[in-house]
Amino acid sequence: MNRTLSGAGWAAAVCLLALAPFFVGTVEISALQKVVYLAVAVMSLNVLTGFNGQASIGHSAFMGIAAYFTALAVQSHGWSYWAALPASILVAAAVGALVGVPALRIRGMNLALVTLGLAMVFPQLPVRFSAETGGTQGMLVDDGLAAPAALGVADIAWRYWVLLALAVAAFLLVRNLRGSRIGRAVIAIRDQPLAAHTAGVNVAATKIAVFAVSAGLAGLAGWMFTVANQFVSPSDFTVLVSINLLLGMAVGGSGTLVGPVIGAAFLYYVPEAVNGSGVDPMLTPALYGLILILVVYFLPGGAAGGLARISERWAARRNPSTPAGQAAPTPARVP
Repeated sequence: MNRTLSGAGWAAAVCLLALAPFFVGTVEISALQKVVYLAVAVMSLNVLTGFNGQASIGHSAFMGIAAYFTALAVQSHGWSYWAALPASILVAAAVGALVGVPALRIRGMNLALVTLGLAMVFPQLPVRFSAETGGTQGMLVDDGLAAPAALGVADIAWRYWVLLALAVAAFLLVRNLRGSRIGRAVIAIRDQPLAAHTAGVNVAATKIAVFAVSAGLAGLAGWMFTVANQFVSPSDFTVLVSINLLLGMAVGGSGTLVGPVIGAAFLYYVPEAVNGSGVDPMLTPALYGLILILVVYFLPGGAAGGLARISERWAARRNPSTPAGQAAPTPARVP
């Protein structure tokens, strides 16, 4: 029953988001596009850190690799966005698998430092090859993802629907993966690696595969970034972006499906609200830090964990007592 209600809630939310272009303007649709690809980016980190327990501060690089690959393929080599989509994901996944190899010997802070190095190096590459990428000035992609003429809708609405559909597919993939035998092995490696190895799980191969899947999802977010903005620059994929993804995961709730959505909304709308309130933008990092401290202290499971506890209390109030000899009902949980 709880799963049915949860599925109905997700379906209703997706339907409302899909109908958004009919009720809001282009500015709001542009904002929703950013929230969509940020949600995929936070989910990509969530797969690696939340589900598998491997630390990473380098996901901005995976996004940037796919975003620049898409921009170069479309602008310089005449590819379509659709042709660049699987290629950009595979390139990011391949780099992720290579980065995942050191994870077989190191973990925790040392692994985070390795990925931090990747995040610091990547923005220098477009500057180094400025003849192809435009260097620090960035690269403009002239062609956009145009809507089919038969639909008779604006291009921005079509791009939004494409991004939303791909994000839904990515979240379904992660949900099904989490509930599968492979997903249980991934979580077992996070919680009890020795026990997982004893049970026959190939820990080394699983860790590399998770790194590749996580980087591939970040690559999907990078492709979405180029589609939504038609512009890429080194400043779009700095270490700060990786830190923001970590913040979004912590605020939303790691190891959950709804957490990345909440985290993405937080990453986009909170800075917008701060800027619109007249607060000095220089204070935004301090505000982020304060929010993170409050979340860790009062909501250690993130916003998703807080929603789960509220749901459990609500279920407990509906069933204040359980007859003797009868098992207590399973509380509702936020996925």
